[in-house]
Amino acid sequence: MADVATIAEDAMQEKRMVTTLNTFIASQSCVLLLGPLFGIDENNQKIHVVLKDLLTGPPNDLQLDDEFDNLYISKSSDGSQTPYLIDQICTYYQNLNRNPIYDQILDIGFRAIITYTSDLLLTDANTTKDEYDFAFFSPKSSQPLNEDNQVSGISRRPIIYNIFGSIDDLNSLITDYDSLYDFLINILKADQEFPLQLKNILSNAKAFVFLGFDLSKWYIPLIVRKLNQFILNGTRAKTSVSAFACLDDTPIVPPHSVTDSINKYPLIFKPFSQLTSLDLIHELAQLPKRPIKPNGIEPRPPTPTEKAFFQNWNTHLKDYSSSEGLQAFFVAYKEMNYGGVLKKELDLLNMQYNEYVSQKMALRLSDENFGVGCNNIINSVYNYLAKLI
Repeated sequence: MADVATIAEDAMQEKRMVTTLNTFIASQSCVLLLGPLFGIDENNQKIHVVLKDLLTGPPNDLQLDDEFDNLYISKSSDGSQTPYLIDQICTYYQNLNRNPIYDQILDIGFRAIITYTSDLLLTDANTTKDEYDFAFFSPKSSQPLNEDNQVSGISRRPIIYNIFGSIDDLNSLITDYDSLYDFLINILKADQEFPLQLKNILSNAKAFVFLGFDLSKWYIPLIVRKLNQFILNGTRAKTSVSAFACLDDTPIVPPHSVTDSINKYPLIFKPFSQLTSLDLIHELAQLPKRPIKPNGIEPRPPTPTEKAFFQNWNTHLKDYSSSEGLQAFFVAYKEMNYGGVLKKELDLLNMQYNEYVSQKMALRLSDENFGVGCNNIINSVYNYLAKLI
């Protein structure tokens, strides 16, 4: 048994970790991942346990696969159970009273919250706050790929994103082996299917928080691999990214042995050996969220050379078609390696343009909507150029 001095030192170390984590959150560069074992009802009971007992016990007596945590997969091969299973899941969530922990999570101020669930508890908590956008993954409904959404620009708001679909879209739910296989095949190769807003946040995040995961599960390396794809696609300096994790949903093991086995650069795990997920949320919710400026300083104004560059493009951008003009401008802009005011805004427009090109080449965006999107970006570029000169 650890002695008192060791326990005290571990507690101090975890307090330092919480302070560090809060700094990432305050700088709007931290993403929360809520795993399939996190969900909590109004009685502080685990939702995946209560709901599975409800579905498999009398009078329902549904035969479900036990392998998939909070995914309720019917073992019926003919699909006869599926409609009733979906109805029971949706009815349960619709009648569920929200635990206050979900409101606390929103108050903390994560840049994005990725949930491995289909429930809308966080979205309901956001109804009055209206601080977060919401989207969900679905191999069938392709909700994030709606062309109207694509040409409307990138939202600057934080986002809640449901990996396992939404109970408001029955086509997105995973309730049998066919929908499970569709999900696994599509999520592993997905890129364009994720909202550009979320991809931008992930590529710039400096820290992630894992709550509600059994880190010894087979799917954890797949999640790490997918996150690393987004991280490495960003323009950040190639440094390690912290992955804070609570272990209360992981079987009793020496804390570093389980995280050491899933560390994969640039994502490096930093486990809390004592704090539970709820403890961490309560502590973070009580800490002040001091606004922190990027790099501790205000962005600098453009230099005379950079002003001349922007003036030249303000004059000659109209000589190109919208698509050719954007391509030429962003190539030259990237070569200049600009680091002053409005850099983030211009980088977002560049990312949005590249997304339109990828969508058009994949035949997922019509020529008409591609043209509309490019014209919208051109107008935004002109707006920023006017401010820079």
